[in-house]
Order: sequence, then structure tokens, then C-alpha cells
Amino acid sequence: MGFFGDLWDKQHGRQLMLSATAFGASSVLLMASAYQLLFLQSDAEWGDFTGAAIGMIVLSSLILIVATPEFLNLRGYVNLLDELKQIDSTSELKRRKSEGDEAAKILGAGHAVAWEDFLVEKGLKKRK
Repeated sequence: MGFFGDLWDKQHGRQLMLSATAFGASSVLLMASAYQLLFLQSDAEWGDFTGAAIGMIVLSSLILIVATPEFLNLRGYVNLLDELKQIDSTSELKRRKSEGDEAAKILGAGHAVAWEDFLVEKGLKKRK
């Protein structure tokens, strides 16, 4: 996997928070830089920041290219767990339990604990 892949794997349980932070911060930086280029470039006080704005657009775009797919993937797992928690049918929940187990394992941290508590509450798993 390489250095960055191993580093990312060591962040298990914090990956959603890290990717959401990178996505959000890069989006704000991209919008602020675009605003500077579109509206403040010709302003006397802000015109000096045009080069920095171009650099920030490039940097934030690169971060977004890397962070967005991972953020959306992890967010999809969160949505899957939320969807499974809305199911009232025990047989349907038993059928889709493996999907929830996989999502909770990938997300780690509090999501895995909440999923296990949900299964115990529904009677599909015994408390350890």
C-alpha cells in the first residue's frame, strides 16, 4: 500500500472525521479563493492576493480530488447504518446484518459500538 496507505490505515476510527475536515476546509478555501479571483482581483487593496488565490485554488482542488471520494464512501457507510437502524422487520434486519457489520467495522470507533448496542437491543446479538 505504501507509506500513505499505511498511515491512513493507522487512523482507523478517525478516518471519517479527517476526511470530512479535509473536504470542508478545502471547499471553503476553494470558494474564498474563487471569490477573490472573480470579484476582488481588480480591487486596489486585494489585487495583490491574486497569485496566492491561484495557488490556493490549485492546492484546495488537489486536496478535494483526494479527500472527496473517501469522504463520500465513508459517509455512505454512515447512511447505511442509519438506514438499517430504521428497519422494523427482524427478518429484514437479519438478512442485512452483514452489511451493517461490514460498515461498522470499516467506520470503527463509536459507530461499531453503536451498531453492536443496536443489535443487542433488537435481540440479534448477545452482549459480550
